[in-house]
Amino acid sequence: MAVDFLTAHSLAACSVLACREVCERLTTLRGEPALLLVYFTQAHDAAILRAQLTIRYPNTRLIGCSSCHGVQTQSGYHSAEGWGLAVAAMFDERGSYGVAGALGDQIEMRTLLHGAMAQAARPGELPAMILLHASPGQEEAVLATIEAEFGSQVPVVGGSAADDRVSGDWQICWQEGEGDQGVVLALLYPDCELAFQFHSGYLATAHHGVVTAKAGREVLTLDGVPAAQVYARWRGLNALPVGPILKESTLAPLARQRGTLDGVPYYKLSHPEAVTARGGLRLFTDIELGERLTLMYGSEEGLLARSLAAGHIEPAYGRCREVRPFGALLIFCAGCRLALGERIQEFGSLFETQLGAIPFITPFTFGEQGRLPYGELAHGNLMVSAVILLGESA
Repeated sequence: MAVDFLTAHSLAACSVLACREVCERLTTLRGEPALLLVYFTQAHDAAILRAQLTIRYPNTRLIGCSSCHGVQTQSGYHSAEGWGLAVAAMFDERGSYGVAGALGDQIEMRTLLHGAMAQAARPGELPAMILLHASPGQEEAVLATIEAEFGSQVPVVGGSAADDRVSGDWQICWQEGEGDQGVVLALLYPDCELAFQFHSGYLATAHHGVVTAKAGREVLTLDGVPAAQVYARWRGLNALPVGPILKESTLAPLARQRGTLDGVPYYKLSHPEAVTARGGLRLFTDIELGERLTLMYGSEEGLLARSLAAGHIEPAYGRCREVRPFGALLIFCAGCRLALGERIQEFGSLFETQLGAIPFITPFTFGEQGRLPYGELAHGNLMVSAVILLGESA
């Protein structure tokens, strides 16, 4: 096979040692990989990881971000006293890859996109997909630029960098830099086929209200009533204390209907992150005045069922050859990971029942990006954004 996908992990409580262990496990006769996907807990230093990996693989493109509490591969869930590193290596002799990143909160996305395209030596050619990692807060603006530049035909798979306590200790990295505020993206032109999934595992309740006041990502009022008061009433609670509610709200997020598929509504989810001192709800997505928010309902079983749905490959009309999966990137919401607790161990087993024992890598992120059923590019919460690599059947 011209394309291969391998993963390795380390629980070493030292970034230098963790990189050394990962590189040893990735050593093959294939030489340098074309692309490295690097996911790690906040205990690691992205600058050290980047430096060590680029010394070992000087000609390899690299993209990565921090993950909430742990990382996952086909070998299991990896975290030991806050430390965990997982790396996926894409070996592709005939494909092309470009990675570009920038730090700050005012990024010229068009420059990044064209820089990555030039690095891949594919000027003017639309990529097979874009992989995106950003610090929380910039996602909608980034997606708007991608849509304006490339249109609606390019798939996007993305996840926002995360930390353990929503304290701003997230990190992004690429072969030329790293930081806690910015954007990194990869344009992929692989010599294989790709299949995509972007979905959630939640159902709508009968509770809904209109945003009547807001400030940034904070919903101040719903139908003229303080948003935290409304949200608590919908959930049958007397009140919610001021402060973080990320874990408590995971199975009861808010959502906006974005369309219908075969007569069934589909939604873009927003995860309430905290109750503010003025009675508002701070979300992990942007929100607009006049939008209607619906209370959603989820369960642990529904969250685990995503691993089956994430491995579903839609029939490809006109495909002239049989294909088989040989690797996957599954970006999984950090809030859902926290809600599952120890049951996160079941995630890999369920995914294996769908696609077999293939290598995969999973970061747990603070927001997920992808395309909804009719191609709408969206940043949502509590979702799975996945790409499955497909090769010819033997």
